[in-house]
Amino acid sequence: SRATDEPRIDGRLDDAIWRSATRLTEFVQQSPVEGAPASEETEVFIAYDDDNLYFGLHAHYSDPSMVRANRVDRDQAGRGDDTISIYFDTFLDQQRAYVFSINGYGVQGDSLLGGSGGGGGGGGGRGGFSGVPRGDRSWDALFDSGGTLVEDGWTAELAIPFKSLRYPSVGNQAHRWGFQIARGIRGKDETVVWAPVSRNVSGFLPQMGLLEGMSGLSTSRNLEILPTLTAVQVGSLDTTTGAFPGDSQPEGGLNLKYGLTSNLTLDATFNPDFSQIESDRPQIEVNQRFPLFFSELRPFFLEGQEIFSLPGPVNFVHTRTIVDPRYGGKVTGKVGKTTLGLLVANDEAPGKLDDINDPGFGQSANVLISRLRYDLYSESHLGAIVTDREFADTHSRLAGVDGNFRLSDTTSIGFRAITTQNRDVDREDTSRLNDTYGNMFDVGMTSQGRNLNYFIAGYTIAPDFNTDVGFVRRRDIKAVTSRIGYRWWPESWLINWGPEASYGRNYDFEDVLEDEQRSAGVNFSFAKNIRFGTRVNRDMERFGGINFGKTSYSTNLFVNTLNAGETGSFRLSVLRRR
Repeated sequence: SRATDEPRIDGRLDDAIWRSATRLTEFVQQSPVEGAPASEETEVFIAYDDDNLYFGLHAHYSDPSMVRANRVDRDQAGRGDDTISIYFDTFLDQQRAYVFSINGYGVQGDSLLGGSGGGGGGGGGRGGFSGVPRGDRSWDALFDSGGTLVEDGWTAELAIPFKSLRYPSVGNQAHRWGFQIARGIRGKDETVVWAPVSRNVSGFLPQMGLLEGMSGLSTSRNLEILPTLTAVQVGSLDTTTGAFPGDSQPEGGLNLKYGLTSNLTLDATFNPDFSQIESDRPQIEVNQRFPLFFSELRPFFLEGQEIFSLPGPVNFVHTRTIVDPRYGGKVTGKVGKTTLGLLVANDEAPGKLDDINDPGFGQSANVLISRLRYDLYSESHLGAIVTDREFADTHSRLAGVDGNFRLSDTTSIGFRAITTQNRDVDREDTSRLNDTYGNMFDVGMTSQGRNLNYFIAGYTIAPDFNTDVGFVRRRDIKAVTSRIGYRWWPESWLINWGPEASYGRNYDFEDVLEDEQRSAGVNFSFAKNIRFGTRVNRDMERFGGINFGKTSYSTNLFVNTLNAGETGSFRLSVLRRR
């Protein structure tokens, strides 16, 4: 319903707006017992005005000591707390959803949830998942929230600005969005949803409900301007005079974000300052055969990042390769059924060389990344990608097409065909330039049903496949991977159980077997948060012309406990290798 007054976002449902708001109370279990009534009552109140979408939440508990809520960092509450998550598929295309979540203390979580896609790098999901997908948590939105513990559980309020979302323009008509609400009750290992979710259908987005009737939304454009100013002073002690002369180096920068339309966003930056970005998580670098991947953390590059992302064994766009941008611009969004992304940047890092006689000294690299994707139907699309990096007389170019097709409620197939062309300086004769070409092909099929689930994929990456704009962990690969599992659902004291097996092997382009993996196991999920599984793995890895074999046996027992309002877990793992 349309609101006449704004609520005070403090987590308490005492504002007048909630007395006339739309109220949702009918929730059903997704797990452990699919379709059964929720064991705890949930109330959701919905209202909106020209600028914001408002939610009031009341999570009831028959035993309030069961509440799990902690004051944790943003996006971390979903790991162990009871939360309520709200999903919006604003284009109603079953391709992507915005996710907003909150716990009993008002800790925010936000993410972008994409549709499924088959490919050699993903490996396919396992059938019969419990819980709901959270999506990519690197996406951050501006919204207000508040939460508080009450006598019978917890309450919360959210105000989500329409400016934080992208949605199509519908003129004077009412908007129709895909919509879902999910609540996690950790103490019972229970997930309840507003729109029923069936294990007979693969994917979460196709099973969302509808949010409709909103009209007259504000057409004002989002404008953010963030200037930066930094200064560094360096100097050394003058031992003859005792003075400390210094040289100051002030620098200014500017970041700008502007909503061209409700579904297109322009980002621009000049001399950005990334000094406030969180540091990378540590990774072990010792005895690593292949390069390590570090995720992008800089806000300018995170906006619309999901548009440039393709599933598979290669990251075709890895903006960490743009190390020190002097300036950059980006347009991302969706027009009709076409999702588009265009990024240009000037990177000064390649020209910061020690040898002033090097032809590249003082020069900068120009980067172009473009992406188009046309949505066909639910979780299905055709797309194209082009990247180009020019530096001095060298370049690195990539072009390719991709697609994903949902064949049935449970099965989908995806493919990628990519080619690269690189011009680099010859290592032995620096006056010469060498051109190299490489291809990558990837195709995979995934099926996730109530009982049977399987995945099979094959991909090849040529020895000369390379892109200076992406991240290629390993080349010279001809690989096939597969997995199959079956799951029974007694949904009693034994929730589900079933066996699974996987097999994969990898040859190089000289048809030498480099890796082989075989595994088999069985898993059990019991009531009261108890899980048990056992597995045997037989692997072979070739290194230095020698085959190294390894057999391992593992058994895992996990118990997630809840006593007197405290949370805890117990895990026992036994691993034997020979």
